[in-house]
Amino acid sequence: MIRNEYLRFMQVIKDKDAPAGVQKIANIILEHLQEILPLGTAQGRRIQKIIALAQTLWQTTPDKISITVNENNETPNKIVRLKNMSVGPFRGFSKTENFDLDSLLVLIYGPNGTGKSSFCEALEYGLLGSVEEAESKRFTNQENYLKNAFIGRFEPPLITASCENGEAKLLSSNEELFRFSFVEKNRIDNFSRIAAHAPSKQTALISTLFGLDSFNGFVKGFSSEISERHIDLTGKKSLELQDKRKALDVHYKTIQEAHQQLDCLVESETELANQFGQGTSFSNMIVSLGTSSKPGLIKNLEDDLQKPLPRITNLTEKKLTNSINTVGLTIRSINIKNKELIKVSSELSFKQLYSAISSLQGDISDYCPACKTPFAQVTCNPFELAENELAKLAHLSKLELERDELATKLSDAIIAVYDILEIATTEYQNYSGENPLSQYKVSSKSSLDSVWWDQLQAKKNGELLGIQHLYIQVQALEERDIQTKIGIQEREQKQKKLTELRELEKEANKLKTSRELYEITIKKSEKSINDFEQENKKLIEEVEAEAAQVEINNQVSNSYRYLVHALNEYKEELPSRLVADLGDIVINLYNSFNRNDAPRDLLAGIKLPLTSGQQIEISFKNAPEKYYNALHILSEGHIRCIGLAILLAKNIKEHSPFLIFDDPVNAIDDDHRESIRKTLFEDDFFASKQIILTCHGEEFFKDIQNLLGVEKTKKSQCLTFLPQLDERHIRVDFNCQPRNYILAAQSHLENLEIREALSKSRQALETLTKGKVWSYVNKYGDGNLAIKMRSAKSPIELRQLTDQLVTKLKKPAFSNDQKDLVLQPMRALAGINGNSREWRYLNKGTHEESDRAEFDRSTVSIIVESLSQLDDALT
Repeated sequence: MIRNEYLRFMQVIKDKDAPAGVQKIANIILEHLQEILPLGTAQGRRIQKIIALAQTLWQTTPDKISITVNENNETPNKIVRLKNMSVGPFRGFSKTENFDLDSLLVLIYGPNGTGKSSFCEALEYGLLGSVEEAESKRFTNQENYLKNAFIGRFEPPLITASCENGEAKLLSSNEELFRFSFVEKNRIDNFSRIAAHAPSKQTALISTLFGLDSFNGFVKGFSSEISERHIDLTGKKSLELQDKRKALDVHYKTIQEAHQQLDCLVESETELANQFGQGTSFSNMIVSLGTSSKPGLIKNLEDDLQKPLPRITNLTEKKLTNSINTVGLTIRSINIKNKELIKVSSELSFKQLYSAISSLQGDISDYCPACKTPFAQVTCNPFELAENELAKLAHLSKLELERDELATKLSDAIIAVYDILEIATTEYQNYSGENPLSQYKVSSKSSLDSVWWDQLQAKKNGELLGIQHLYIQVQALEERDIQTKIGIQEREQKQKKLTELRELEKEANKLKTSRELYEITIKKSEKSINDFEQENKKLIEEVEAEAAQVEINNQVSNSYRYLVHALNEYKEELPSRLVADLGDIVINLYNSFNRNDAPRDLLAGIKLPLTSGQQIEISFKNAPEKYYNALHILSEGHIRCIGLAILLAKNIKEHSPFLIFDDPVNAIDDDHRESIRKTLFEDDFFASKQIILTCHGEEFFKDIQNLLGVEKTKKSQCLTFLPQLDERHIRVDFNCQPRNYILAAQSHLENLEIREALSKSRQALETLTKGKVWSYVNKYGDGNLAIKMRSAKSPIELRQLTDQLVTKLKKPAFSNDQKDLVLQPMRALAGINGNSREWRYLNKGTHEESDRAEFDRSTVSIIVESLSQLDDALT
């Protein structure tokens, strides 16, 4: 655990590109972690050990962190479930035991001291590579903790997993991948006592919840820095030489300052070069940018930006097609209108006649204008007739108007096609000779008509139609437009890049000029002190030899201080990393654990402590905006629920393929066990996840199997760990009797143990009617029952309860797709004579009786079968 967390810390400082010395000392600590772990701050033992290692190994240790946290490429999505584990010798296992784990649910029951923890530790070691309990008990060599004490040997467990492709795979330990698969009861116990600690420790207890106590203790074992009393950071010879050089302090100071500036220049040059390209040297950057004698990137970009780009035509095949379609549709519409006008041409003549007669009405008022007959003698007044007929022939005018409008539309549509043709002939340059479309150009758009349109589509000696040439060219120009737009975008990027490179070149020239000035200054000062250097040559050599070690000492000191600060910072940030984005899942799990609480007591929000001094704050559904200190208002049981919800939420968030829960009975109070069972086994949170659960509580073990139902219990793996006898080895019952009442009843019935079958049937019927059936009736119908009880402490009579539930199910108002599947077995049970010996046994139980009639096996078979059918329908 400590090593893996330290590796994750190393990954963080590696990603942050910590100084080389820091990475070097991190590598030294990792290489000698087992030696450093037992040492603490007392008498400076750890710091002295680190100094001794650093001074010895500084020159040979890599200054880059190369190791990674996870050395294999397994991902949780590739693993479906654990399939098998072979363990022993290991802790309580003195010999090899093989466990078949190939089920979505593995239930393990055993009293305290029977070996359940050894089983879980075997899984922990096989999957994570270490056991947290060993670290907490300060076993630096975990094999001493994990070996069987009676035979003195230890063999790593072998764990096989099933993968998505159906293959069985032997797993290697991977703490990074599997560390959130385990839920440890001790962590929840510690978390539940969070109220007893100061607020400053609450964040640390979030780390405790995730098993990081050992790592926190490891971090606290580092002194904040290396003091002068542990290491020489100045140099004694150097002090002697300094006394002699006081007369030359000005020159030395000048040189020192100049060198410091040069060192800063190196950093500035490196930083500037890294802006150009990570890992590029300053000199290579200068060459890449270009010089007067050898042009580089800047000149190349300037040349590229001078190249012209083609004009954007905005022509598209779709636009051309739409224009052509418009012409075609308009021509067809005009033809239709002309046909209609031809068809009614005779009416058009009459219209002109009637219009002429109407125009004469003002001059002639008493005789027919055609035959001079007086109006008194004509059959019909011609003026009135003309007016009426003209009204009837009004649609002819509409036809003529529509034809004229279509003619205008046709002209516009042809011009639109011509506009496209005109652009294409100008821009399309892929012909060696004249563009074939040039022959269709006109001097004036007013001359464009249907004749021109027909020419554009006319065949010419097997050549492509003009319209086909137009399509080809428009398609090519459309593609050219796309490329031109891409080119414009690239030009913008190049211009931006050119600006950046010119700025880099400007800064580089400043740095080169500064370097030249500092080097000149150094040479002048060095010349002034040459005589002094010759006179004190021996002392200077001694100082130089000493300086190398002092330089290393200072690097060690600075690197150590940086590392310890970063390590403490990492430790403080761990809680926020662990619980990030868990809020919604934690709320859903907590509310599921507390489903029987009043709605006002369910959570609407939660704020987990992410920094020192923060509290766990919660808000409730009746006032979601108001937050309270959770430790101030929640009971210890509810605090445990929050701790368990955080661990399970992390398991879900990390997509762990399985959940290993060691003894939840100790971690959960009585009030929440039923709801937590339903959360684990009925709700959808862990529906596709393998669950391996151990417990010392037989009632909890029994309740799980009856909650699961017959079929799910059959598919699960159920094991019982038995107390040891004379042999010092964990005893396991791989074929333990089922605690599911119906399965037990079926087993007894098959063995002709009728009384025992009835006994288990009674327990099954109590469990189903008071739990699942009543809840089902209440969910889909009226669950209010009127039950008579003999006294306040009398149990509910099963006959009365069963009859009332059947009555509720039979009501027409009760509607559910599963109704018949529930009602049929309930009717079968209620149909058994209430005075029969079998039903009396189910209803009240039976004391030991002798010389009484035998139970009817067929009746008992009906009871067991009906209970099985009812369980199938409700599970």
